[in-house]
Amino acid sequence: MKTVHINLVSEQLIPNLIPTLGDENCIGVVLVLGDSKFADKAERVENLYRRNKIPILWHSQGGSSTRLSQLHKQANSVIDFLATHHGACHWVLNATCGTKPMALAFANAFNQQDKQQALVIYTDTEHKEIPLLNPGVDFTLPFKSVLSLDDYLLANSFEYDQAIRHGNDQEVLQRAPLTRYLAEQLGDKCHKMLGAIQAMATNAAKDYPQSQVQTMPSVPHSDYAHLYQRLSEEGLLHWDGHSQHINFQSENVCQYLAGRWLEEFTYLTALDCGAEEVAMSVSGRWLQGSRHFNNEDITNEFDVLVLHNNQLLTIECKASNWFRQEEHGSKNQDIIHKLDTLSKNLGGLFGSPMLVTAQQLSDTARSRAKHNRFLCCEQATEKKLQHALKRWLIHVG
Repeated sequence: MKTVHINLVSEQLIPNLIPTLGDENCIGVVLVLGDSKFADKAERVENLYRRNKIPILWHSQGGSSTRLSQLHKQANSVIDFLATHHGACHWVLNATCGTKPMALAFANAFNQQDKQQALVIYTDTEHKEIPLLNPGVDFTLPFKSVLSLDDYLLANSFEYDQAIRHGNDQEVLQRAPLTRYLAEQLGDKCHKMLGAIQAMATNAAKDYPQSQVQTMPSVPHSDYAHLYQRLSEEGLLHWDGHSQHINFQSENVCQYLAGRWLEEFTYLTALDCGAEEVAMSVSGRWLQGSRHFNNEDITNEFDVLVLHNNQLLTIECKASNWFRQEEHGSKNQDIIHKLDTLSKNLGGLFGSPMLVTAQQLSDTARSRAKHNRFLCCEQATEKKLQHALKRWLIHVG
């Protein structure tokens, strides 16, 4: 039987989207606002439904989102509308969102009306189920993975304009063997050269191509020499095999060796772990009027985003030396604070932050990350990173 979903609109949109998008029988949605406070959210969720070819059948806006008597009248007017125009459909009231008085008034009204069969549901993201709130009923609807990364970001007020993801990640995939080799070597035998190669790459990028020739601390030997030789064979550097001088072959190479390799390694590993959607170098803008951002903070870029089962993992990748940064002020604290803030804004109630580092965290940085409940993969190797990502994937189902 066809269904009509009734969404109570508030700050969080995703609890409404999951059951509606997961219902193949849904012919449309009624949006309910207690007052005009969340009019912008109603417009956004309407756009999201339109993108997914689900029409909005009616907007119901009342005069209060807290006064129970007014909300009861509004609920009854919604029921009258449904009985008149959609009496042949099942009605599905999602009582997850809205204010608590809204949820109470509408749940009571829909449970007590006798005009049509109505389901009252709650989106429980913690337990990955959608229980019915009808009296005397102990039943849950399936919790389906229905959100695309684009929809998830837009639901939380972020509109991306650029990203590397499936379809345009050919360069990352082609470079994958080298990226995995770098992660293996820099995480083990060559870990002490990480700081030097990152510093040279950063310096080479500052005034490229005038600064593309850099001087190594000493002539590399053994494993260090093998790594530089591999980079030379891959066309990233030119090194004659016996001098201290190396020549970075492009600005893109500088960015890659300065730390981008860690982002690509994280992206590749997330794909290997079976995450539903992965994107890296995601840039875009926060929609005005939806968050309390200053004008200069309207845009952001994210290293890696992983979406799985309607939940988002926001990953910050850092190849830098945390101990050296701590000696020069509060940069470590700024990194952790930024990840915490942006992850909460981007992920909403259904997001988690993760910090992936190529080098050991300082005790202070590790303590701050733990305090903010970050997932951490410190001195990332393929084994460590796969373990951390798979734990999250299992947790979110």
